[in-house]
Amino acid sequence: MDAALHTSLLSFFGWLIRGSFMAGILVLLVLIVQFLLKNKLEARWKYLLWMPVVIRLLLPWAPESSLSLYNVLSLEAIVPGIHGQSQSPDVGKAADRVTEAAVYGERSLNLETSGIVEVSAPNRGSGTEQERRFWWSEFKEMSFINILMLVWLAGALLLAAKTVYDQLRLKQALRAGRPIDIPLLTALFHETKQQMGVKRQVRFLASERLPGPAVIGFRKPVVVISPNLLSTLQKDQLQYILAHEFAHIRRRDVVVNWVMHTILILHWFNPFIWLAVYKARQDQEMACDACALDRLSSQQSSAYGQTIIHVLEHFSGRHHQPGLAGLSSTHKQMKKRLLMIKHFHNKSYHLSILGMTVILVLSGVTLVNAKGDGARSEPQAGSIQLNQDSQESVKDEPDQSSSGEIKDSSEKLAAEELTYEEAMEKARKEREEALKALTAEEKKFIDDEKNRLKELVKDSDDTYVTYHKYKKLNSGLDLSFWGLSKEYSTYEDYSKKTSALQGPILQQPDTLPEGYLFSHARIESPTEGEFFEELRAEGRKSDKPVYTKKLDWKEPGRVELRYTDGKDELIINQYTADEEFAKLKGTELSKQADGRKYFFQYGTGKYYYGISTKSDMSQEKMNEILKAAVLRNNHFSQT
Repeated sequence: MDAALHTSLLSFFGWLIRGSFMAGILVLLVLIVQFLLKNKLEARWKYLLWMPVVIRLLLPWAPESSLSLYNVLSLEAIVPGIHGQSQSPDVGKAADRVTEAAVYGERSLNLETSGIVEVSAPNRGSGTEQERRFWWSEFKEMSFINILMLVWLAGALLLAAKTVYDQLRLKQALRAGRPIDIPLLTALFHETKQQMGVKRQVRFLASERLPGPAVIGFRKPVVVISPNLLSTLQKDQLQYILAHEFAHIRRRDVVVNWVMHTILILHWFNPFIWLAVYKARQDQEMACDACALDRLSSQQSSAYGQTIIHVLEHFSGRHHQPGLAGLSSTHKQMKKRLLMIKHFHNKSYHLSILGMTVILVLSGVTLVNAKGDGARSEPQAGSIQLNQDSQESVKDEPDQSSSGEIKDSSEKLAAEELTYEEAMEKARKEREEALKALTAEEKKFIDDEKNRLKELVKDSDDTYVTYHKYKKLNSGLDLSFWGLSKEYSTYEDYSKKTSALQGPILQQPDTLPEGYLFSHARIESPTEGEFFEELRAEGRKSDKPVYTKKLDWKEPGRVELRYTDGKDELIINQYTADEEFAKLKGTELSKQADGRKYFFQYGTGKYYYGISTKSDMSQEKMNEILKAAVLRNNHFSQT
């Protein structure tokens, strides 16, 4: 799957899961409210109680509030880590960096000062057998959230296909129908239409393929009735049935049914959504009855109820298709429905203060996110953290910084045995506490500085580094970077940039295996040296909460070249050797749990080099490619 498509799909799936969870809680609340107020809320307002559920499921974003019910009932509390697993921005890149960081952190413990540490690769077949193994290994490496996403997608596509099939059959039933042009019936049809206040053009058809009366379509609605049922009806009974169908048209129920069905396709895995749609369709019929009775005289209520019973004797009364709305009900629901009709009075369809109050209260506590939840779903919303993405690049590669602060932070987290999600939650809480201590002027200064830097690096290759006086506002780190790395989609653009740099720079190797083509390159600025110590000293003396300087650099901190053959990605890296890695000599070959092999070359001066692949490439071939990529470095090992 294309990386951009996968990222978008994963982001949508994360939003879907969170929305489905919150809507599930809301469904339970609506059912509880309906039970408690079953004798006090009229049919129309019982139906309108489902409106917040629909809005919650369709909301792409919601404001935060301390009144939100999800401050108490959160998805993160029930399924820890779900936010981290389903977040979309740069998921693939973040995963690669975390994997590589794990390798860098482990190799210093396993590597001797010289020689080779080698992990043998398993034997692989060739041809079809190799392809089967590759496919199976790729499947095993899929994360749990990716497997869930594929299962959800398969279910949604299946339901969508069934919906298309059902709609095609519905259109066939319409084409098989014939217009009702009997003068007495058409006169009654138009009379009832006028009585119900429907001004749209509506056709009147008879079709044997649809057993019960129904409205089909919303742009050009059609009232369809079975000829067999029509032959059993008296004039007043037909009027009641038409009143019910025109009530569906007046209330736009077919459109509502399409919205509910679309929600059902997307949230097919959630039993609470199925229950909500089922109950909402029941309440829709009762609300439609109320709308029809509101236009009829009070003496006609009893006859209206008897007509419903008569109709249900001729068909099952189950309309599940989204493209129609009809006089439907099961026999089990009839008792409740007839009681509503019996006790109906004209004022009950009008404004209800109790109904509006209940809907407003439900909306107020369920259509807003938990306090701080928006920071997880929208990382930059309301945040004063400078350049989150650039900062994460530093955090994910702790060995590239000589300050020791990032490494100390990682060691502290490891000592506390915190998971990624726990660490992020801890940092968020600390940031909230630190925010409270800031003055309004300091908050404004930080926001203005963030906006200024955002504009400075938008269309330039410049790099800026910000010192944070209050580290807790920056996830415990005192530095953040703007324009830390630049990416290049063609090798020509990469070469143009590297021609202006000094020192050894990775070149495209002429020993690449057949089929591997350039994917992209990345060049990062240095993250250690005298400049950063000077920045810290000046930042401490400053009376501002953040202090920024431009970083002018000619030698890179890290360089990365990526090549792909459509299945495998070959990654070549050049890293700045800090004091620890400068002591290492020789080469290292290791393999991670994801199947990716890493080959490193040390003792090559200011930089050390690495190459990684998931293919069955030999160590000799990896060494040959790496050597060809660093021709400018005369210190490269010949082993």
